[in-house]
Amino acid sequence: MSGVLTDDKWKRRGVSVLWCGNTLAKLKAANRVVSLRQFVGFYEAGWPEDMPLLNDDGLYVAGLDVAVDALSPEDAIEWLESEIYEMIYDFQNHAEAALVFWMPDSGRWKEDVFSNSYQWCLAGKYDAQLFPLGNCIWNGAQKDVRRIESPVAGKNNEWLGLYLERIS
Repeated sequence: MSGVLTDDKWKRRGVSVLWCGNTLAKLKAANRVVSLRQFVGFYEAGWPEDMPLLNDDGLYVAGLDVAVDALSPEDAIEWLESEIYEMIYDFQNHAEAALVFWMPDSGRWKEDVFSNSYQWCLAGKYDAQLFPLGNCIWNGAQKDVRRIESPVAGKNNEWLGLYLERIS
């Protein structure tokens, strides 16, 4: 893990996970969040110019968490690594914008300092099982993932999400 990010560059570039509802509200992004299905459609259409980017800077996508929870862990890993990773990689190479996955339950992210990774706590049939979601969407670049924290000086900063500048 590469430390903390308190500026707003995650809104303009990189691949992030955001879970802070207050941040989403302050950005007035709720009506601009697209579904995972729409994200897949944008990929299939070659990233059209009229994608609903927030402030022309970021594409906010909801539903990745639900899709992962609906699959067996083995199927989810295969799907993320063979399909979703390719879409994320392609997006960063074609769009001059951030890709932000809206995953509103911060309590389901677990930091594993021993393996230098972030894991997702599954729900549903595989309830409470840890899943290597961070490794899947960031292609193993865990050491470069940064915590997005609020920029409030003099207070304990609120943890808003996770950020990686670029996957390879």
